Amino acid sequence: MYYFPNLDNTTRLIMIAELERDLNKANEANKLNRLTTLPNEKGLFYIPKSIKPDFVCAYKRILRNAFERGDVESLMRNLISNFFKDKNKNGKKIPSNIREMVAFSDFNRYYIRAILVRAIEENKPVTVYRAKQSVNERQESRAALMKTYFDRITLQCMLYVIRDYRLLFSANSGIPFLKPNSGLSLKLG
Repeated sequence: MYYFPNLDNTTRLIMIAELERDLNKANEANKLNRLTTLPNEKGLFYIPKSIKPDFVCAYKRILRNAFERGDVESLMRNLISNFFKDKNKNGKKIPSNIREMVAFSDFNRYYIRAILVRAIEENKPVTVYRAKQSVNERQESRAALMKTYFDRITLQCMLYVIRDYRLLFSANSGIPFLKPNSGLSLKLG
């Protein structure tokens, strides 16, 4: 169902390092008592809005375990329905497939970060591909498929944006392959 061709020990270690990077920055901000005023500061751990506050610590642990030795499916299995709110802040019901949505998007985002770090370090290009099948493929997704990025500065800029959730989740992030539910990812080569 999900395909991550470069999910080897090197990629896993980088995914963990990227997660630790986010968690450390969040802890630093929390120690300075700034977390509540700047929740989306660059480098802070992103907590999906659908997860209940009581389960954030467990979510971090489960996410790390999936990076160490699991995958999207194992992450999804470990995200029990109690982790999630029934309704969002506007009173709208949370989608029934929220476990899959959160598992894929968070796993994929850290996988992409790891692939970009590797591409920069190993001087390799990256290519957009479909990691998750989509029933209703969007035109933007189709246009992004098989696009290759090889310029080091472009790769560094992409990594910078993907690490900064304010930029990544903005309307014009410039990252065409990380739109919600696109199913797209990056691979080396």
